[in-house]
Amino acid sequence: MAKIPTIEHRFYYSASPRAVFAALTDPKQLTKWFVGKAVVGLREGGPYRLAWTGGYSMRGRVLAVEAPRKLRIEWNDRFPGKKVRTTEARFTVEKRGRGTLLTVSHRGFRSGKSWIALYGGVESGWAYYLTNLRAYLEHGIDLRTELDQLG
Repeated sequence: MAKIPTIEHRFYYSASPRAVFAALTDPKQLTKWFVGKAVVGLREGGPYRLAWTGGYSMRGRVLAVEAPRKLRIEWNDRFPGKKVRTTEARFTVEKRGRGTLLTVSHRGFRSGKSWIALYGGVESGWAYYLTNLRAYLEHGIDLRTELDQLG
């Protein structure tokens, strides 16, 4: 069975590379645009835990870090029956003009019903949260509402 294509999003932010990288890795900042709680061991092999306000949580490890330019993490999604689907998220931060280009590549998806469902959720989730990251970095606001079950 063929693999599902890599998800890739590119967003330009009117913020420095250091500010973008910090927003991706600092637990206090992650809670302002992405999750309800975060713990990040920012080193190769370091553990992380992300918990969304809707009750969903995820644990994983940092695969590689080159602050403030690159971050790779394993991404472990649980499915009914405690089945885990592991993929990889890569973040590349590049100075562009007066701001920063962030590329998020999420890879490792396979075929099958649960993988396709995961792909759809991850694709739309990154678009939503990376847009919210722009609101946070550029305007200091959080677009999530109480109705967002994963926000």
